Amino acid sequence: MTLAQANTHLGDLFDAVVAGFAEVAAAQARAAERVEELRQWSSVVAEVAARHRGKKCADGIDLGDAERSVVAELGCALRLPERSAGALVSESKALVHEHPATMAALREGQVSYRHAQAVLDATVGLDEPSVLELDALLALKAQTLTVSRLKTVARRERERRDSRPLVERHQVAAQDRHVELHPCGDGMAWLHHLLPAVQATAIFHRLTDIATAVQGPDEPRTLAQLRADASVDLMLDDDARTALTAAPVTSADDSSDDRTVEADTAAQYTAGNPRQSIAGIADRVSLGGIKPQVAVTIPVMTLLGHSDEPGDLAGHGPIDAHTARRLAAQAPSFLRILTHPETGTVLSVGRDRYAVPADLKSWLRIRDETCRFPGCSRRAQRCDIDHVKDWAHGGTTDHHNLIHLCRHHHRLKHTTWTVRTEPVHRPPTQPPDRGSGGRDPDHDDQNDDNHETHETHDHETHEHLAPTADVVRWTAPTGRDYLDHAAQELARRHAVDSGARHTTHVDRGESQFPDDPPF
Repeated sequence: MTLAQANTHLGDLFDAVVAGFAEVAAAQARAAERVEELRQWSSVVAEVAARHRGKKCADGIDLGDAERSVVAELGCALRLPERSAGALVSESKALVHEHPATMAALREGQVSYRHAQAVLDATVGLDEPSVLELDALLALKAQTLTVSRLKTVARRERERRDSRPLVERHQVAAQDRHVELHPCGDGMAWLHHLLPAVQATAIFHRLTDIATAVQGPDEPRTLAQLRADASVDLMLDDDARTALTAAPVTSADDSSDDRTVEADTAAQYTAGNPRQSIAGIADRVSLGGIKPQVAVTIPVMTLLGHSDEPGDLAGHGPIDAHTARRLAAQAPSFLRILTHPETGTVLSVGRDRYAVPADLKSWLRIRDETCRFPGCSRRAQRCDIDHVKDWAHGGTTDHHNLIHLCRHHHRLKHTTWTVRTEPVHRPPTQPPDRGSGGRDPDHDDQNDDNHETHETHDHETHEHLAPTADVVRWTAPTGRDYLDHAAQELARRHAVDSGARHTTHVDRGESQFPDDPPF
């Protein structure tokens, strides 16, 4: 078997897996229809029961009791928590009656049930016309986006359709802030915080920055472990931290019970002598001086107080105008999001040097936001800046040849996958094909002026088709191509801008991007 044959078979297996998940999605659509039929039939049962009791018809209490009974039994039948069963009933009702586009996509296996849930969450509380509009839009986007990416897009699109001011909704939602503790096995537990987005984002980035500062050749813990240990150090007071990190206290008689509860806890916590705490980090790093750089995009009229248009918090989405203005005024390191003509950022150093200058690094972080591998959401600040065309092979150090890649996908690029940049799109019209003489064979009577026009057009076309890092195409060992999310968004914008005037193309095929990733 040749390598090409092996990769072809691997590709066939990928197709089979995708087809299998499409069948699962279609089955889930049928299940949702049956769950909704079950809910509706509970109303019939309530009516029949009410008449048997001598009532003319079932009232609201009867109908509510019947539906709660269905939810309880559904939980038992499917071995689901009742809250999950209730959510399934509500989701099925909404899909069948309120989200025709998402339901159709699910039925055809074009989106997963998790994608459908993301659409449902984004439309809660909107009026019927807005629900239908957003449903159609998100059902289409869900066919090329991961669930997490779809949720990000959905939050932004929802803001444009919710008539209630964001600041009012945020004030109401903030009343639900809380902390939850969920015990797990092996002496572990989840600690969940529901917080305003600004605080939650800043907390997570601060923990990450602290953990990164501790990393080194002699530090065996992963970034995730260090982030968790930093959280413990910051949230526990000194006495509690000492109790958790103290060496086990043992007595001469192993059968005695002289150890304190704290020491016993410490003994369990430090079993195997792992380094569980980063106490002492303050000797090397000033915790108070670590302030995560959070990029906030603010419309200029909002900043001036003449508009309440929401701002945008990098990594989260829309934030209300009041919070955006406060961040702009009080944040210790406010990063202006402006295009390069205003900032004067250096966009290229060509072949003069390999290292990327600081101002270009900042510009690239704003442009990329995340790793540029399809579906990867690791933020750019934690990624490498990589030359798409290797410097050793003539690649330049400029924004058209530089992208952010997380370490995992950076390695992937240099081992099994290949990546290339492509033009944004082709011009709306193409000159006719020419014969060997450089003229249109069907119009030999064209004059020299027209010929010169075509030559000028060719020059413009060549300039327009220059590769750009706005469109990054990845090729798997199977030969299948996938575009990163930035290219997909750019394609959508061009499709909107072009309207009915013309159709643009990036590659051959009927669709604009025929090989969009199926996630």
